[in-house]
Amino acid sequence: MKRVFLVGLIVIILGFAGCKQPTDSEPTYTVWTDVWTYAQFQSQIGVTLGDGYYIRFPLTDTEFRGFILSDQAKHDWTEGEIYDWLIGRGFGETEANREKAWLITTNHAFLASRTGYYVDVIVK
Repeated sequence: MKRVFLVGLIVIILGFAGCKQPTDSEPTYTVWTDVWTYAQFQSQIGVTLGDGYYIRFPLTDTEFRGFILSDQAKHDWTEGEIYDWLIGRGFGETEANREKAWLITTNHAFLASRTGYYVDVIVK
């Protein structure tokens, strides 16, 4: 009986030893994404944004708290996921890398990209 217990214990220990040990994972950044109509964008932000253009600016803590950010729009994304979001909104590789770098190094940030009647928004 002791032998069966000992063998079982060894199997369990070896099983845990064979598991992948946690390593330094890629950092994630909390962002919120949304799609607004251009009218909503003008009403909320108060600036003109041409079709096919984007705008970005840093936010103060007070400005950031002023945004109504839903949990449904909240993401914990890696740099790659932020890059993919930008590429999906029509950014070229160079622009996407530049804006991704800006987003992740800015405490609170707002970026909006207009395509026709809609404006894609990312807030960090």
